[in-house]
Amino acid sequence: MSVIKIKRITTELLDIPIKRPHQFSTEKVATKSFVLTRMELSNGVVGIGEGTTPGIWWNGESVETMKLVIDQYAAPLLLDEEADYIERLLQKLNRQIRGNAFAKAAVEMALFDALGKTYGVPVHQLLGGLQQDRIQVRWALASGTPEGDIEEAKSYVHSGTYTNFKTKSGHDSPGEDALRNIRIAEGLNGLSTIGIDPNGSWDRITSMKWMDAFFDAGIDFLEQPLPPEDIEGLACLSSMKKVPIMADESLASVQDALRLAKEKAADIFSLKIHKSGGMKNTVKIAGIAESAGIACFGGTSLESSIGTAACVHAYASIPNLNYGSELFGPAWLADDLVKNPLTIKDGFIFVPEDPGLGVELDEKKVEEYKRKEEKGALSR
Repeated sequence: MSVIKIKRITTELLDIPIKRPHQFSTEKVATKSFVLTRMELSNGVVGIGEGTTPGIWWNGESVETMKLVIDQYAAPLLLDEEADYIERLLQKLNRQIRGNAFAKAAVEMALFDALGKTYGVPVHQLLGGLQQDRIQVRWALASGTPEGDIEEAKSYVHSGTYTNFKTKSGHDSPGEDALRNIRIAEGLNGLSTIGIDPNGSWDRITSMKWMDAFFDAGIDFLEQPLPPEDIEGLACLSSMKKVPIMADESLASVQDALRLAKEKAADIFSLKIHKSGGMKNTVKIAGIAESAGIACFGGTSLESSIGTAACVHAYASIPNLNYGSELFGPAWLADDLVKNPLTIKDGFIFVPEDPGLGVELDEKKVEEYKRKEEKGALSR
């Protein structure tokens, strides 16, 4: 077989409406932005990837910064390189571009999609093969009121769409947040359970104060209650052996994973392919967790079916994904970018079986949601 090289990389910014406003700890959003990345190989195959983030407040990247990094820095480094040398290409990016994990993940996604299509295999085969062919999905409640969250959760349980949930916290004061979550848990008692995600907005005293009450309310986990840098505080909470502590913002790199494991600062790792720079790094982080007896949860950056497919391929190859996932991005968006969006049935999302990511771009949708600005492109 002839050598396959990377011929062209392009990017486009897209904005897609969501079905209902979503309240994060710092802002409420009504649309979701993406940077669509296409990678053409010398054999004519085109792979697709996407970059997206909850917001620049989350990790310092936005779709605008991702586009610039890919167009001006990543693309020149990768053009004319042999596409099969995945690890070598990723190391090259890491050596010459510091940080910018979300941008790197979008590029890696397009590369894996192109190679999977080239060799006629789904991406999970390039990551080591399946551990499961479907992953349970946990829906995030973020209506803004306890009554709204309880009503929404009950409707999903009765329809059979979702059976478990998490809440977004951090908008109100920590004490009000804690009471609101206990109210939601009590409102769903006997029907379902919730995990709590304050996005790093609480402090040690507040978190420790409410751990007994959370335990009594049957809370499944407390996700990133403290600021990302407070590893010692997370270790204190984890040592209480009440509600399991999940690390998210504190966990991005393989080095972060090793530190959290050594300091016993997390019971669960929230995996996200974008924050860790791609699927390869995510699988490596899960391996560290497995060696330390730490469970994993399949997190989301609220991707479309493109990014969600990448997440599914990676997470389904991980043996210690004990807490399921929150891969509800395609259901959360009012529209999608592919011809056959991924679907959630009976609370599970299924692994695509077609080559590459297993999703096909809908060019009409791309044109509809594209921002009115120049596309980035570099080719040889």
